[in-house]
Amino acid sequence: MSDAAPKKKKLDLAFAALLSEDDAQVLTALTRIEAEGDARAIRPLLTALARTNDPKVQQRITGLLHQVKATNAVEELMAALDDPALLGVRRTVLSTFWSAGLDVREHLDRFIDLAVAGSAEECFECLTVIENQEIWPEKAARLGLARVRKAAAAESDAYKGAMLQDLIGVLEVRLGVE
Repeated sequence: MSDAAPKKKKLDLAFAALLSEDDAQVLTALTRIEAEGDARAIRPLLTALARTNDPKVQQRITGLLHQVKATNAVEELMAALDDPALLGVRRTVLSTFWSAGLDVREHLDRFIDLAVAGSAEECFECLTVIENQEIWPEKAARLGLARVRKAAAAESDAYKGAMLQDLIGVLEVRLGVE
């Protein structure tokens, strides 16, 4: 039996413990996940975050997510953005991309979608991701810029409209548009 099997079993037990009503059990599970976790931990962490009201547990989970460097983390987080059960923690998912410094250059269209269709808070998080990603493909940036300009012109919420204008500015600078 390889070392991977016992590790997987321990992590599976830790993932199950995240759903406990006992905050001490959840915190113990978080310690194990921090030490041994991989990208498979992302969904259980987000599920636990969506379920808990304990600020200590919320802070610990958010801290773990914001440090994630696991292979396949981007794919797991992108999938989490589409999970209706995780809508309440979507801002945390979005902030994880930039906090953890994950390379999301192939997903600009998804961040534009969320900035345009999401809440003002989600728009802010998308703006931050877009602003902090070093490289965006030029074609995607040009298409995104056109969509954001159209959305900004139609936005009735002044706060979100201002963020969309900031997003326009970020994309224009990246594209060298004056």
